[in-house]
Amino acid sequence: MTKSKLQSVIALLVVIGFSVLAWSVHPDSAVDGIVWYSILPPIIAVAFAIATRHLLLSLAAGVVLGSLLINVPPAVTQVSAWGSSFVTLGVQFWSVISNPFNLAVLAFIMLMLTMVSIVILSGGLLAIVRWLEQYAKGPRSTQFITTLMGFLVFIDDYANVMIVGTSMRPISDSMKISREKLAFIVDATAAPIAGIALMSTWIGYEVGIFSEVSTALGFGRDAYSMFLDALSFRFYCIFMILFLFVNIWSRREFGGMLRAEQRSRAGEVSAADATLLSGDDDTIQPAQSGRIKMSTAFYPFGILFFVLFFGLWIDGGGLGLLAEAPMSFFSFSAWREVISASENNVHVLNIAGLLALLTAIFCAVVIATLPKQLIGQAIKKGAKSAFYPWQILILAWTLSGICNELQTGPFLVAVVGEGMPAVIYPVLVFVLSAAAAVATGTAWGTMAIFIPITSQVAFQLDGGTYGLVTIVSLAAVLDGAIFGDHCSPISDTTVMSSIATSCDHIHHVRTQFPYALLVAFGAIGLGYIPAMLGAPLWLTMAGAVVFFSLFLLLVAKQVRA
Repeated sequence: MTKSKLQSVIALLVVIGFSVLAWSVHPDSAVDGIVWYSILPPIIAVAFAIATRHLLLSLAAGVVLGSLLINVPPAVTQVSAWGSSFVTLGVQFWSVISNPFNLAVLAFIMLMLTMVSIVILSGGLLAIVRWLEQYAKGPRSTQFITTLMGFLVFIDDYANVMIVGTSMRPISDSMKISREKLAFIVDATAAPIAGIALMSTWIGYEVGIFSEVSTALGFGRDAYSMFLDALSFRFYCIFMILFLFVNIWSRREFGGMLRAEQRSRAGEVSAADATLLSGDDDTIQPAQSGRIKMSTAFYPFGILFFVLFFGLWIDGGGLGLLAEAPMSFFSFSAWREVISASENNVHVLNIAGLLALLTAIFCAVVIATLPKQLIGQAIKKGAKSAFYPWQILILAWTLSGICNELQTGPFLVAVVGEGMPAVIYPVLVFVLSAAAAVATGTAWGTMAIFIPITSQVAFQLDGGTYGLVTIVSLAAVLDGAIFGDHCSPISDTTVMSSIATSCDHIHHVRTQFPYALLVAFGAIGLGYIPAMLGAPLWLTMAGAVVFFSLFLLLVAKQVRA
């Protein structure tokens, strides 16, 4: 059986299995005004993604099916019911694209991606990388520098992978670090960093999905505050960063990574049977004709953060707090209060993004002395790259609205809400999100499909309030999507990591998987479950460091410098 046929069979089994399960576990649901087939639109979206790997087609299939299910089943023989389905589809679509908040989110995504393109073209990020390279004196210090670069290029996971991977590969080779280890470090500091950064190309996307959920369920919480609420519970991302530092400091490896590092120290940074990917990458590269200066990155990012934080402070009533307590600006609790009170945070994001973009263009012209033609091409590519996430978000918002009409959430609550232990639910969400991301190869698509559905069950487990189960479950979806993305051989960032580091793609996936799995186990056992039991964040982080240290000490072997 070919791979495509196998994927189609798996997708069919997913649809049949969930359909039979949904029909059988709640046969009397019509009494409560909910129907078993309300779960079919998101299930079809997941199944199509597994079978076709085309996310847009998959989301569109869920949207079309959902619009039919709203009107047709009660009157399948009536032509008017089928016509009403198209009206429903049009109404749902128009409500999404005419929503001012949604439009502001879409604008922010384009501003950020365009600004990132200009900054990369100007060479500012490359200048920072070159400055840090002077501190790489051996394998361990080189790995630390590579990790630090991953932190610095936090603004976008694609930019992170391409800049850090391609820039560090020559010095990594000279220090006899295996291509597999370099690819792992690059991949492990891409999505986890961009996913939890307070400002990145990811945040507009995540905030957009959170906003739809908050409005539909009546959380009474703005989307940016929801992102900050979930930030403390992003255990997979946080633990992956902790594991990286423990792993590099200990110089201990296990599994395929151990064999790769031992081979590399013997002089072979790439395996003899390695097959390198060659891709026609359409991403922006630093211009060869311009002056490479760190200031072309510092100024735009400086403006971005300055306007963002001061804008949120002013919009959330921070000036009044300063009048009462002059030192409140340096208080974390004050910042949480201010950001929560901010009613126009997405507009502040757009103002910050626009000023940062204008600053980046100014720096490209004045400091990097780049020709206007190159800058225009970078602007065009950056704006063009926003169209794909735009399409995902619009379809995801539409699917979410249709699922609300079908009462998909209440059906799931009726099936599992009462019997599901609240302490276990975030773990289940994490595992299911990871499985979907592995199968589809997309973290963003997994978030778009799973967040609206899982949030409704979590909300009911919280007793109809925006509480701990809901917050931790939101974090679990985001983290599960990134974990699955790390393990999936068809993930875009995983493929790009292999390309940027000139690593055999299968070797990269095979050596990264055990490390990602270890971190995932740590996130479940030392993160989500303890958090649901009330454990403080510092205790979970300390427990993770001890767990990783003991595991590496007992299971892994040290690789000589």
